[in-house]
This record gives sequence, C-alpha cells and structure tokens, in this order.
Amino acid sequence: MNTTENLSMGEGNTPLVSLPTLARKWGMQKIWAKAEYLNPTGSYKDRIARTTMLEALSQGCRGWLGTSSGNGGAAMSAYGARAGLPGILCIIATAPAEKVASIKPYGVLMIPMLDLGPSDMLALKKIAEEENLLLTITAYAFNPEGMKGAESIGEEISTHGSVSHVYLPTGGGGLLVATAIGLARGGSAAKVICAQPDECSPIAQTVMGTIAQPNISTCTTKISGLQLANPPDGDLAVEKINASNGWGVRVTDEAAWQMQDILAREEGVFVEPAAALALTGLYQDIQSGKVTSSDEPVVVLTGSGLKDMTRYKPTSPSISFDIGQVGKLVKESLSTKGVSE
Repeated sequence: MNTTENLSMGEGNTPLVSLPTLARKWGMQKIWAKAEYLNPTGSYKDRIARTTMLEALSQGCRGWLGTSSGNGGAAMSAYGARAGLPGILCIIATAPAEKVASIKPYGVLMIPMLDLGPSDMLALKKIAEEENLLLTITAYAFNPEGMKGAESIGEEISTHGSVSHVYLPTGGGGLLVATAIGLARGGSAAKVICAQPDECSPIAQTVMGTIAQPNISTCTTKISGLQLANPPDGDLAVEKINASNGWGVRVTDEAAWQMQDILAREEGVFVEPAAALALTGLYQDIQSGKVTSSDEPVVVLTGSGLKDMTRYKPTSPSISFDIGQVGKLVKESLSTKGVSE
C-alpha cells in the first residue's frame, strides 16, 4: 500500500471508560480508564507504529528494525505491512506466547534475544543506519518522531478537564513522557504518576529519592513490557513527573495479577498485567490518602488481556456432569455470589 494517506487503521481517540463499581468500593466519586486496549492490534503502540511508518516512508527507508516484548512488535508489524515495508524484529525470548503468536501472521523476521540492554540497542541503531532501515524502538532516545504518535493520549485526556491524576504503567519511560507532553499541550494540570513493578522500578525509585539515577543492576519482575533495568527515556520521564508534581508508586507482581482479576470481575474489563499494575498503583495511593475522594484520576489501560494469557492456561476438566446436575450447580453458584432469587 505504501501511501501515507492510507496508513491509519482507526488507532487513537480511545474512550475514557468509567469504573463505577471500583470507585464506589474504594470510596471515590469517579475513576476513569483510558481504553488503549481498543486500538487495532490491542495496545497503545498502534499510535506510535503509524507515525513511525510515516517517518520511514518519508525517509525512503528500505524497511524497519525494532525490538519488542510483544505489543510494539505486533503494532509495527501490522502498520509496516500496511506501509509495504519489510520488518526485522528482535524479540525478548521470554515474551508471552500470545504476543509472539500475534506477530507471526505479518511475516516479519523475528529474532529471539536473551537480553536487550542499552548496548544491544546501540548496536541495532548502527545496523539500521548501515542498512537504511528505520529503528522502531519505542523510546524518544531512538525514535523521537514515532513517539509523537503517543502524545495524543495526553491530548485526548486533557479534553476531560477535571482529571486530577494520570496513572501510567512504566517500563522504558516513553509512554509516560509522551502522555505528559500531550497533557501539557492540552493545558491539563493533571499530576503524572509513574507505576512500576516493585522488582523493576528505576524511574519510581529515582522520583522517590532512593536512588540518584534511573537505572538499576537487575530486574526480576515477570510483568511483560516493564522489564527494563536501564530505561532509555528514564531521565526524561523523571523530569516530566517532577514538572507535574507527580510521583512514583511501586507495585508487586502478585498485587498486579490480583487487580487484573478484580478489574475483569467487577467492571468487565480484561487488560494485560502491566495495565492492571497501574490501577493497583492508584488503589494503593487511595488507601494511603495521596488520592482523595474528590479527585478524578485516570488510569491508562495500555493493552488487552488477550495479549498475555500466561496465568490463564486452559486445562482439561477433571470431572464432567450430566444435564440433571446442572440446575443444582447453577443454584450453588448464584448462592455463593450472593445473588437473591
């Protein structure tokens, strides 16, 4: 297709979805969710992929070269195919199977990698330059033009004038920086809150003052997409958080997984663990009093729960029932859920 007019697949302009049940249970008047899981390939990275491929076409690149734990790879592969640009993707070997599977239909070359640290990214930058490929890493440090696509998240949130806080799951820092830029451009005074896994929180720890620079030696979190010990946009993220009078919050993997289930069961919204981690950060801040009932926070729900089904692997039933037993089981289920006749 490779024409700039036809690259869009309906990305962006995602709704703010209210979370009334959780708001009531947590003593809040309103809680909002930015539904980025509704983008074409199921995550906010579609916004970045479109602007990235526009840049590749404008530069006359032969194709693109990127890294991914899954979401970015699917987005770049889809929009790369639409642009008629071949892609090569270095993907973390531990990426969830569902994310890897969602990339395969697009026919890009996937290269499994044991690690993708700062030195690896610099090496990829050199390869991209030598081969006339656009480097599609989703960070301002490597792909500043492409990252502009995510700034619309903040601009869209800013049209909802009463937003007090914006909670963002944070790995490399690019999403947070882009959202903060968009919020400022839209005139919003919302505080930007960085939610990171407890076991991989270099940006949050820097904002908290427990470390001097946003880099740590190791990351042991299992939350896909947030496993960056040396975030490429870490310094810029710290700057944006402080400028908004925001802060950092650390969340355990277990708490994020629990919140993933709570959100699905209470509000009918199924998101990836990284998105649930940001909501957990908000819950913790409500409990501690940092966010009050009169505030109106937004949580950016970055991707669909179908992106990472690791916790929900299907199992064969160990026992089966006949139709005569179904009525009893239905009554028991409704009773345990407190549903009256």
